[in-house]
Amino acid sequence: MAPPVSNPMLPSIDWRTAASCSRAFIRGGPSMSPEGALDVVADLHRHSRNAIELVTDYTGLAPAFQAPVTVVDRVRWSHVNISGLRRLLLDLGAIEPEADPERQPGPAAKVTGVQAGAVLAFLSSRVLGQFETFSTDTGRLLFVAPNIVEVERRLRLPSREFRLWIAVHEAAHLMQFTAVPWMRGHFQDLIRTFFDAAEPSESSASQFGRAVRRALNAARDETAGEAREGETGTDVMEAMTSPEQREAIARIQALMTLLEGHAESVMDGVGRDHIEHVALLRRRFDRRRAHPGALQRFLRQLLGLDAKMRQYAAGRRFVDRIVAEHGVAGFSRVWDSPLNLPTETEIEHPETWIARVLNGPAAAIGHG
Repeated sequence: MAPPVSNPMLPSIDWRTAASCSRAFIRGGPSMSPEGALDVVADLHRHSRNAIELVTDYTGLAPAFQAPVTVVDRVRWSHVNISGLRRLLLDLGAIEPEADPERQPGPAAKVTGVQAGAVLAFLSSRVLGQFETFSTDTGRLLFVAPNIVEVERRLRLPSREFRLWIAVHEAAHLMQFTAVPWMRGHFQDLIRTFFDAAEPSESSASQFGRAVRRALNAARDETAGEAREGETGTDVMEAMTSPEQREAIARIQALMTLLEGHAESVMDGVGRDHIEHVALLRRRFDRRRAHPGALQRFLRQLLGLDAKMRQYAAGRRFVDRIVAEHGVAGFSRVWDSPLNLPTETEIEHPETWIARVLNGPAAAIGHG
């Protein structure tokens, strides 16, 4: 395979700086005895195996290959994602700052490395699980043990049930990327389209500074009870992108909304039959999402995570509507082809997706 053509619009990141900064900024997790930590690791591995079987039975999706399951701490999660991001950008044509051993990465690459490390450090204390797509050829399923323990303690959740519930969510993501043969390539193509549409403009530093100011203003207005519609992390992204990139972002957001909504729907669909206190888990977990602290509120604005919170809800409504009217098999038509993926408008109005895919010409795709 020919090497990718270099793309100067891709960010130049000093990955060593990103790794060292994330390690320095990551805070410690909850206290656990060595025996307790080993029990959590064994429990999550056991629940992940069970979850994969339950999700396969519920969705009809079966993985085409076996992806590894790894239980990690916050530092290891950050480093795995640095590896994945680095590999993704190289595949897209990024120029490695460390490619010449006689040259040191420039100031811009170091600044971006600090930013990347800080973002990953923040996320490392929030993420419970993840199907990490890019660091290996198969992808890998990650569970961040200290975060799972911290949440179940804070919310006073039955730990065994909560761990299975979270494992079901992540197993749904695993199926999306290992049982749908075109998904991984399609996702990477969308990311490539985003970077290919970049235009030379103001410096990354000034763009980032402007994003910070907009996030601060949005957080301040929200605290004062003056939040304006549209003042979200999505606006921060729009301030830093071209019209062509925003079109690419819309397609990425529609896909991520579908994938997150599907995982949310599956975790409760499976939970109704296999998890006794699933209603309690959902009620307390949604309350956690809805009430972040002041610092978390600012960082969610800056990183666009409020948009991700809306993805869970909008995607869940879309999936539940299709499943309620056409069953899991009807919804599964979405996996037949990228052409069957819903647009943002169709996610808000599921009847338009039903008319196009289930009742229209697209109904013949994969079923001719």
